[in-house]
Amino acid sequence: MGTTEQIREFAEALCRLVARELQQQDGEYVRGAVRVLDARCHLFRLVPHQTTDEAEDVFALSDLCRVDEDMQTIPDMNRALSVARNYFL
Repeated sequence: MGTTEQIREFAEALCRLVARELQQQDGEYVRGAVRVLDARCHLFRLVPHQTTDEAEDVFALSDLCRVDEDMQTIPDMNRALSVARNYFL
């Protein structure tokens, strides 16, 4: 599997996790963060109260989201791709 595929698969896995968390929180303000435990195996852990700290592989959920044209908070694939590039390039 090439680097481009790894980046895309990681970003999709991260977006799925963020989408699930958005559904569970069911609120306008997204709380918590995601710690990347193993990028190649797509292992993540939710952290309840944390801000983004890229040096510690922690990304605030709010930083992984965007607001769409219907004013709904959704996962931001471009941001997830950016995070993925940190691990696969």
